[in-house]
Amino acid sequence: MKVLHLFSGVRGPLIKTVAEGKDPGGGLWGLNGLRRAGVQADIAELEEWFPKPNVANFWRFQVFGVYGAHLPFLPRFFKYDFIYTAGAFTSQFVFTVLKTIFRFKRPIWVMQDFSIIGLLGKEETLRQKIFAWTTARTGGIVTTGKKEIEWLLKRFPNLQGRIEFIPFGTDTTFFSPQLVAEENLIISVGIDPDRDWSTFFKACEGLDARVVLIGSARRLKSFNLPPHVEMMQTIPAVDIRDMYARAKLVVIPLDTSSGVNDAMGCSTLFEAMSMGKAIVASRTHVMESYIDSHNGILVDQKNVEQMRAAIKDLLGNPEKRKVMGEKARAFATAHLDLYKNAEKLKGFLERLSPRT
Repeated sequence: MKVLHLFSGVRGPLIKTVAEGKDPGGGLWGLNGLRRAGVQADIAELEEWFPKPNVANFWRFQVFGVYGAHLPFLPRFFKYDFIYTAGAFTSQFVFTVLKTIFRFKRPIWVMQDFSIIGLLGKEETLRQKIFAWTTARTGGIVTTGKKEIEWLLKRFPNLQGRIEFIPFGTDTTFFSPQLVAEENLIISVGIDPDRDWSTFFKACEGLDARVVLIGSARRLKSFNLPPHVEMMQTIPAVDIRDMYARAKLVVIPLDTSSGVNDAMGCSTLFEAMSMGKAIVASRTHVMESYIDSHNGILVDQKNVEQMRAAIKDLLGNPEKRKVMGEKARAFATAHLDLYKNAEKLKGFLERLSPRT
């Protein structure tokens, strides 16, 4: 089996870091796991032809657009059995038009669903209608949330049997409980554009704890970082693991009102659960697929009072944090192991293959 992964961002450096053993590769959507499962899993990105970032970015952003940056590799697609991607929408549309005309059987296009229903909206705009037409003709969809399957099948009944819930997961060996003493520390990790930092900052104001945000400062353009919050620019995975280990709890503040990415926060959630940490997260349909009242706490989006109450409850209750963390770790090892889920993804792809 040969699978070509298409990313809207650049993953070449990450793949190199994973090969060096410096990163577990959770940001590769199962590519590393598929390779371990015996699948030829590759990527295609403009940096192959244009090693200088400014040149590659010119073609990516100014010529093809981020969702069509893989079009120059279109002839290469036909060397593979599957194309696996979450964001190559322009390339997918061109591919689907060609497949409709020429009716070739391979490769099969499989979508990693981060918010298909959200992007479809009410299908009022031309872009949404084109996206709906393209999605209806996809070979398969892998969702990160359970409810998305129900919504997708209601909209695309023709995809019955071709939609599967498979979390991309995390390396549960790398992200595992460490023999490190907890500090009076609250952390929030992530660089997703729709993180609700404002609610998080207000919920932590005045608390007797160190509050650290680990992410990208360019995501904080709309307001100044308050004095009670420290900012760490994105750091190596081993250092993030150390911060998880030392934190009393992890907070994942989310605002999915834009509908762009309902699955935001999943990487942090998977890592924190695997580390055996107590978690407070904003309620989304995706978060509900993983967190129950025993292995974490869900609070309503944008609700400062609920988030603050949950944080204070966990800060002041070490036994509750311990039990919740143990249940989170048990859930992660059972359901979120990157390599086990890569085997599930491999099996799903095999079921999608046309019978000869």
